[in-house]
Amino acid sequence: MEQVVAYSTLGVTVSLAVLRPRFGWWTQLRFTPGTAALFGVTVLLLTGLLTPEQLLAAARLQWRPLLALTCIMITTGVVQEVGAFDRLASWIETRARTRSATHTFSVIFLLSLITPSLLNNDAAILILTPAVIALTRRLYPDNPRATLAFAFAVFLAPGVAPFIVSNPMNMIVAEFAGLDFNGYSAVMLPLSLAGAALTYGLLRLLFRAVLRTTTPTSAPRTTVHRHAGERPAVILMLAVFCAYPIAAAFGAQIWFVSVGGALGALLISRVYRVAPAKKVAAHVSPDILIFLWGIFLVVQGLRTVGVVEALSGVYASVPVGSGAHLALVGTTSALGSALVDNHPMSILNMLAISGAHGTRPLLAALVGGDIGPRLLPIGSLAGLLWMDLLRRAGVQISIGKFVKVGTVVLLPTLAVSLLLLWLL
Repeated sequence: MEQVVAYSTLGVTVSLAVLRPRFGWWTQLRFTPGTAALFGVTVLLLTGLLTPEQLLAAARLQWRPLLALTCIMITTGVVQEVGAFDRLASWIETRARTRSATHTFSVIFLLSLITPSLLNNDAAILILTPAVIALTRRLYPDNPRATLAFAFAVFLAPGVAPFIVSNPMNMIVAEFAGLDFNGYSAVMLPLSLAGAALTYGLLRLLFRAVLRTTTPTSAPRTTVHRHAGERPAVILMLAVFCAYPIAAAFGAQIWFVSVGGALGALLISRVYRVAPAKKVAAHVSPDILIFLWGIFLVVQGLRTVGVVEALSGVYASVPVGSGAHLALVGTTSALGSALVDNHPMSILNMLAISGAHGTRPLLAALVGGDIGPRLLPIGSLAGLLWMDLLRRAGVQISIGKFVKVGTVVLLPTLAVSLLLLWLL
């Protein structure tokens, strides 16, 4: 009976987070990822599969990465409020008017690779997706296929997270495993670059006909004036990122640097009158923070009924630490992430993989968790946000198209990433 409750609670929680149904036909209130996670936690508490002590233990483990994520949202929000991203889009558009669609596609892909690496994947999707859709519609107004190609570049460019801060769940897993910023980056940055190069080549091949036949229209140049606070805000954001490896070398944690960055961003916002504190705070998403905390606890319910032990047994069926073991962990993680979302799958892997054999199996699980969501939209919050933003903008994409493009990209990048992890 307990197994039925645990499995069904996870299934219902993920379904509510993905489908976001309304509470009733007469109201505008609806489930969100955060409220779905709270629902799952409440069910498990009432059935005894979770205890108040586990809630406190989860809070002790997660408060540092969640605080760091909150501070990153604040810093990103100030950079967004000063119009830095709008000016960047204007700069790209001006040059795209005199260049080929293939050249502009390359620029957008590179931007979609760098932005989530410096910020995080969810924030990058929220910032870049609407901006790129608007940009391509101005450049190529009669070619919706070009808009779709550029939209896929935004979603698929971020593959393996090169830095801990590039993916919220990686921050939680790294905290659990004791991985610091530099140790993680030394292994995952080469994997990320190799995967990005392969993804770029595959997308160029898939959309070669569209990019080759698409030409930009002529239009008057639009000028976005520089805000006085833009330069200090961008410099601060880059300084915070550069401070991560330095702080890690001296034993400091990510959250400490992130807090300093957020305080600096708030100071810049006040001095240069960028936006009221309330507006800056609105860039923080409590819903995502609650979801990350709650889904961890929902997976704890699965641990109570032996799922973690069963997954650990699967991973132990091949020699631990071998290439076959890394391939099994990475592939299982990718498929599990695609089917049930990479957040609960990452936590299951975190609990199932013993640290006695080093960090490579855990990194293989993170590789699968980062790449697996390319197969199905349910695989990550970023995928769900991306699909929702496309729908709101009137860009139609079928699940079949998503799976087709995602599969072509996923299989080779997963294989290359796991091979490199084994070699490194």
